[in-house]
Amino acid sequence: MSRWRPPKAHEPFVVEVAALRREPGSARRVSLAGPMTGLGVPTSTVAEGEPVCIDALLESVSEGILVTGVVRARWEGECRRCLERATGPLEVEVRELCVEEPDDEETTYRLDGDLLDLAPLVHDACILELPLAPLCSEECLGICAECGANRNAEACACVAPVDPRWGALAALGESERPEEKK
Repeated sequence: MSRWRPPKAHEPFVVEVAALRREPGSARRVSLAGPMTGLGVPTSTVAEGEPVCIDALLESVSEGILVTGVVRARWEGECRRCLERATGPLEVEVRELCVEEPDDEETTYRLDGDLLDLAPLVHDACILELPLAPLCSEECLGICAECGANRNAEACACVAPVDPRWGALAALGESERPEEKK
């Protein structure tokens, strides 16, 4: 996790949880959205300024606040087959515990008194779900290894080279073709 800093009440992912904390067992639904910076892996990112949303149920439990919900955003990157722009939806289910004093070895998030900053949770959920090998579509044909043509946009006349390891078998098959027998 990144270095902790106290949340500010006006930030888009900060929620007031004082009422929840006073009533153990109580719950509250929240829907928050806002831009986030630095959401990316080497192959795909959530574009700067792109809204990231979280719809969650906040539950007061004895340890702190349990956050259960869904994080949504749109990602973009370069298709691993054709090198064109690839985009797609990001939808991540989360279930995390937020506590006053998180243990560094546990996967918990910090609860700062009556304020809960969901930004670190949203950030981590997005980073872990971004595709490492994006595709523009499952049907992407990619680039021809011989001529470099994008096979999604144009057909190429290249013939795939025969693997030399199969050469002897290919020669055997050519000598026994039925049209060649007399």
